[in-house]
Amino acid sequence: MNSFSKLTLTILVILLILNYAKFPNFVFSQNNKINVNPIVNSTWISKRDNLNITISLTPQMPIIDQTTKINFEVKKLDNQSFLNNASAKITITDQDGRLYKFENKFFPIINGKVSMDYLFPVEGEHEVILRLYNNSMPFTVSSFNIIIPQSIPKDNNLISNLFGNLFH
Repeated sequence: MNSFSKLTLTILVILLILNYAKFPNFVFSQNNKINVNPIVNSTWISKRDNLNITISLTPQMPIIDQTTKINFEVKKLDNQSFLNNASAKITITDQDGRLYKFENKFFPIINGKVSMDYLFPVEGEHEVILRLYNNSMPFTVSSFNIIIPQSIPKDNNLISNLFGNLFH
């Protein structure tokens, strides 16, 4: 091995060691897609009210400060028919205690479905609270936990990912 090769190898090893010291949990992966469901509990069942409520998100993995559609489906437990002639109010909280109540507005439940658009402002744990109303009288409350991940950089350059933030 000539001296240039030894020097090059030594520099690479030093850079890797420095990078490891700065980012000790660095993981290499060939798949850039995150396959984790951000919804901790996607189903809520009320035997008392004979209801099965499910939540889903579009896109499935929300991105901070981009519109996410929050969808609810409300079915009867006994015959799987959809709930009709009802409305809902939605409140979203985050891990810092902030509340968003959609102007305390009633959302109609049509064919068992209700949805709204929301911009998650920060990563972390959020709670979505769905209150169901019959003739403006509340009759049940459900709660769903959602974990919003940190935004992932879109730079897929291996060298930039390894050494780009080394000296910042």
